[in-house]
Amino acid sequence: MERSFRITVDGQVFMVTVEELDGAQPAQPVHQPATAFVQAASTAVSAATVQTSATPARGSVVSHLGGTVDEVSVTVGQSVAAGDRLATIEAMKMKNAIFATSAGTVKSIEVVAGDTVSAGQVLMRLA
Repeated sequence: MERSFRITVDGQVFMVTVEELDGAQPAQPVHQPATAFVQAASTAVSAATVQTSATPARGSVVSHLGGTVDEVSVTVGQSVAAGDRLATIEAMKMKNAIFATSAGTVKSIEVVAGDTVSAGQVLMRLA
């Protein structure tokens, strides 16, 4: 007996057909193997790697993980020292602090609380 399912992964919809077995029959592909899907996934991963592998500009503070901005702890024009907490990112129910790696002045803030961010995304810039 075959059953079809619609599965959504990262906002992309896939139609999947599943064959139920009696236990005596080996699994046989219903359609062509998932080669196209694997190739598409590889292309997507390569594109994501290219987008996030660029070196951020000097003074950029980037998120080291994807998640939701829980708090921005500084304001534009504020002086910060190395080790000061700049923001907090929530990911998988855990809060992760983003700290200044060097002293400087907050030049711009690119996010606000509630924004969704990706790993490598610029959160703010220090001068």
